[in-house]
This record gives sequence, structure tokens and C-alpha cells, in this order.
Amino acid sequence: MATTATGQDDRVRQMFTVQTQEANKGASAERDYSAELNALREQAPVMKGSPRELLGLAEPVGAYQSGRENWTLLSFAACERGFRENLIFSSEIMKESAGIQAIGPTILQMVGKEHKAYRSTAQPLFLRPRVLDWWKRRWIDEAVDKLLDGLKGRATADLNLELCALLPMFVVTRAIGLEGTDELAFREHLSRSTFGARFATPEQVAESRAIVDRILTDLIEARRETPGDDVISGVIRNEVKLPDGTRRPLTNAEMFSFCKLLIFAGGGTTWRQLGITIDALLTHYHFWEECRDNRELIEPAIDEALRWRATDPYFPRLATQDVEVEGVMIPKGARVSICLGAGNRDPKVWDNPDEFDIHRPKQFHMGLGLGPHRCMGMDVAKQEMVAAINGLMDRWPNLRLDPDQPKPEFVGFDHRGMSAVPVRLD
Repeated sequence: MATTATGQDDRVRQMFTVQTQEANKGASAERDYSAELNALREQAPVMKGSPRELLGLAEPVGAYQSGRENWTLLSFAACERGFRENLIFSSEIMKESAGIQAIGPTILQMVGKEHKAYRSTAQPLFLRPRVLDWWKRRWIDEAVDKLLDGLKGRATADLNLELCALLPMFVVTRAIGLEGTDELAFREHLSRSTFGARFATPEQVAESRAIVDRILTDLIEARRETPGDDVISGVIRNEVKLPDGTRRPLTNAEMFSFCKLLIFAGGGTTWRQLGITIDALLTHYHFWEECRDNRELIEPAIDEALRWRATDPYFPRLATQDVEVEGVMIPKGARVSICLGAGNRDPKVWDNPDEFDIHRPKQFHMGLGLGPHRCMGMDVAKQEMVAAINGLMDRWPNLRLDPDQPKPEFVGFDHRGMSAVPVRLD
């Protein structure tokens, strides 16, 4: 990897600190809202108002266009229906998201045949067998080794910044074909060019956009001419099938949006969820010991952490018709939040749902979504987490939370994660 960045780099702290994430503005930087979400669900399975409104939190300024009624699905049954019936609870609401608008057209805001057509250009590259044989061998294992090598000889570390934040960024950046690029610098320019109008001068935003556009244009054009063994080459090869039956390669603009989405979604979600999982195992240390002695338990532990503390607690949808859910009528045109943070802890589905238990009977949950928009990169994310936890256990089998540092807290709201994961390595 070309970068020499570490978790002690100020740029890493600026980009990968949960408490300062723009999406969490208006939420307490010191609170876990799980109990409040549970209380809402027990009050009613469907409620009028957004999750933030129901908790008395201010909505982020400019996050979505205004003028729509807000409703929230809270029970498991209601949330599951919201995810599965994507033509009634439409992902087209994402077109009104300021963040998605900044990224450009992606599969996140598509439904039906259009969504299926565009998703099929990338989906084969993210299937589990491909992830195990290609992603893991080509990028994941090397990235884990190099990051853990950087911790050799250390007595302490903050794994949230020094492993969790950097791992998915390195993997995704290299997987799209940007080997030899300083991953952290590219991510910094990408963030500034996409969301930087609130944090940087117009000149800085324009400079970063020019740098990102040049890098991505050069990469895409080079791969169109000479395909490589990477994700961009694969997506170019898998042409999109249009409604009239014709096929064509994705345009450069479509490829730009795909790359941005892959970097932001893959990097942010996996960073926070890996920190959540490591903390869960170290806080419930008997599970750390069980996983260390039987590595087949690591993946169930990751799955349980996704149910127990999913980093993204809700997803927005658009009601395309009047629809009754759990006896409540939601009007056409409403913005509907699928609150999986409450649904994944529904006691009608799980015994003792607020407990972290890696031995739960296997049952699907919504930590990675459900239905047509279930996370396309979920197996990449899981294998990054499996490799990271395996690597930690191989090198530091008695790894433990650092008692001399403040206790890690699960914080944030829209993008939840750990305040830190301070550990002792000796």
C-alpha cells in the first residue's frame, strides 16, 4: 500500500471520529439511544414522526427536502415489510437526500427493473464465493497484515482509528484499482469535493473535485483500454441491460457515482461496525475467549453485533400509495423511516434482545437491510471484519480493553459507533 498514514494522523481523526460525524449533529455525543428506540417500539409498532422527531432531536439542516409527513416503522414485522415491499416503500426518496445528490445517481435511489439492471453490473463481483476467492486473497488479507504490522512493539492502541477506520478505506480504494495512490489523501479530497461546501472554501472544494475527477477519469479510461484484475474493470465488463433490451457500458459519470458510493458506504459502515464488534467481544470477554479458541464463532459474533448494534439505525423510504401497516394508515407521499435499530431488538422475535449473545439460534435480522436493497457489499464487509479479528487473535490472543483509558461508549444516532476502542496489546 502506498500510504504511510496511521490512526494517529490528524486527518484520520478528523474523518473517522463518530462524535464529530456530520450525520450525528443534533444528537448527544455521549448517549446510546437504544433504550429510547425500544421504548418507542413498545409504545406502538408504527408512529407518526421521524426517529429524530420522536426522540426530540433536531433534524440535520438540509438532509432531506421538507414538506413531507414523517412516519416511522418500529416493530420487526413493520420494518421487514418496509424493506421487502420496495415498490410501496420506495428507495426513490434517496433522490431528495442532499448527501446522495452530492454523490450522483446510484442504485440507492433506484427501484424495480432499473435497480435490478444497474445492480447486476456490480453484483457478481460481490458474491460470497468471489469475495472469499478474490477480495480476500487480493486485498483484505494484505491490508490487515500491514495494519497489524504497524502495531508491533506497541503496548497500547486505539483500534477504532488504527485498524477499523483504515482497513476498509485501504481495501476499497485498492479494489477499485487505485493501487499506488495515497488512500487517505484521495479519501480526503473525495470527502471535500462531495460534502465539503459546509467545511471548506469554494476554491478548496473545486481543487479537490478537479483532483478526484482527474484520478477517476484516468483510471476509468485506462481500464476501458486495458482491463485489469479489479472492480472497475469488472463493472466496465458487465454492461447494463436497458429496458429496450440493448446493452451498453456504464458512462464515466455513472462510474464516478459508483466509485464514490463504494468508498463512502464501504468505508464508513465497516469502520464503525468493526469497532462495535471488537468492543462487544472485549466487553463480553468470555466470548472473545470462545472465538479465539474456535474461530468458526467469529462470523456468528459479527452477525450478532449487526443485530444488536447496527451502525445505521434507520433507512428512509417514500410511501408511493396509501398503505396500512400494523393497523396504521400511512398516507401516500410520506417519508417512512424503517427503524431497524428498534426492529432488531423486538422481543416478539428474539429472547433477551438487548443482550449480546453469539450463541443465539440463527435467524435473519436487518442489520444489513433486507429485500432488493440488501447491502451489496455485505460479504466484503464481513470478511474484512473476520480477517481483522482473526489477525488480532493470532498476534495478541490476550488482547483486552485498556483499563487506563476512558470506557468506550456506543454513541451517535444516524451513524452510530464506538467513541474509541483503546486496548492493551502486551
